[in-house]
This record gives sequence, structure tokens and C-alpha cells, in this order.
Amino acid sequence: MTENVARNSEILEQIMKNDCQLPTGTDPLAFCLALLENFGSTDARLRDGLSYSLLARLLTEYNVLSVQDRESLLKVALDDRHLFYRIGESGTDSVFMRGFLILVVPLILDPDMEHLQLDTDLVHDTIHRVLSYAKEECDHRGYINGKGWAHSIAHTADALDSCAQHPLSTDNERLEVLHRVADLAMLSNPIYFQEDDRLAFTASRILEKELVATDALEDWLKRFNKPDGPEPESIICLANLEHFLRSLFFMLKWKQVDDRLVEEIDKRLRALSWYVQAGAL
Repeated sequence: MTENVARNSEILEQIMKNDCQLPTGTDPLAFCLALLENFGSTDARLRDGLSYSLLARLLTEYNVLSVQDRESLLKVALDDRHLFYRIGESGTDSVFMRGFLILVVPLILDPDMEHLQLDTDLVHDTIHRVLSYAKEECDHRGYINGKGWAHSIAHTADALDSCAQHPLSTDNERLEVLHRVADLAMLSNPIYFQEDDRLAFTASRILEKELVATDALEDWLKRFNKPDGPEPESIICLANLEHFLRSLFFMLKWKQVDDRLVEEIDKRLRALSWYVQAGAL
């Protein structure tokens, strides 16, 4: 019964309009678990506009789940049948399941930052699973005509941000987040839909709060070198990298973060610029 309700767009829309009041007798955890299955749908309205949006409101506005139920939901979201569903595929509809399941992480980790009610081991396991997903995801499409947003890079950036900001995150875990951000910023396929901003925001928050050691940060910045070769893949990688560093530069400048860090990123951008290297600027 719960699964049938969760798959019915009209009922979900009515629940949204009725201040997210679930039908009488509905178990909240079972309902939330059923919503997760809709994340794999190619129907953008069911997947994004209704199922994800409703789950977000139930968890963040109405707090319908106990801590134990949140933990149960998170464990399912992170398992091989959901976040890692058919991982390694590219160009197939399986990206919707993975790309939206990663968004469950911020929905559960963010509210926990103040009270730290989640099991410590589960928090660290979540961080490691997100880091693994960021490395293993091969389908980086943003918007897919006729099916809506997949946006795996942007959604992954949001989850990485939540992992890095959680108080239980370790220095090594935050550094790994920065490296996953760098990996995504240096892809050899074009990223079009402001993913550079989403990735830069994640990095800027770590840098702004000085959440990694200075020497580790210096090593991280050394990764941003000009790709070799004239091949299209190298040019695409360069463009992605420049867009990311420009976004990061301005975010840090607007936040008035340490001038030395801003200057270092400026040096990296100058070294990447053909116009600067050619003496045209």
C-alpha cells in the first residue's frame, strides 16, 4: 500500500499541498524508503519535483523520522542497490538513481551537525562511501533532454560539502574531499551547468575555515597544472579547470579569505592562461 502511494504522482502532489501530511496509518520510514525508489525514474516530475522535494521537506521541515529511522534510511541510500546502482555505466538511465540518491546525504548529515545524534561509525562510513562514489561515477551529464536533471557532479559537490563540514569529519577526510573536488574539476568531458560553481563552493568553505593543514593545502594547489597536449580532451580539461579556479578565486575574494591564498590561485590561473603566457596580457 505504501509503495503504491509513493509511486502515485497525484497523491504525492496532494501530500505536498497539504503541508506534507501523510495518509492516515502510513509508516514514515516505509514511505521515505519507497520515495527513494522513484529517484531512478526518467519522469522528472516524479523523480525531482515530487519525490526528492517531498523527502527533503519531510526530513528538514517536518522532522518525521527518529534518529534511528534516519540512520536506516541513510544506510539504504548508500547501498549497492541505490547510490552504487549499476555504477560504472555512462549514458544510461541508471544515472538518475545514483545522482539523486547522493542528495540524501546532505538531507541527513546537515541537520546532525548541531546535535551529533547519528552513530559516529555511520558518519565516517557515509563520508567514505561518498568519496568512493565521487571517484567511481562515470556519467557526468547535467541536463538530459526529455528526462530532466541528472546533475551528478553538482549533487556530488553538495554531498562532499556536507561531509567536509560535519564536525566528526577528520583532517584526512576533508583533504580527501578536496582531492575529489579537484578530480571532478579536471574532467576531460565538458561540464556546462554551473558545476564549476558548485565544486568551488565546496572547496571555498574548507579553505575559508582552514579545515586542512597548510602543507596539505599547498600540495593540493600544485595539482592544478596545465594539461599537456593539443588533444581535445586536454583542451576540455583546461577549460574545466580554468572555470573552477575562477569561481574559487572570486568566492574566496568575496569572502575576504587570506590574501596569500587568493594570490596563489591567481598565479595558478595566470600559468594556465594562453594569453598571459603569450605576453598578450
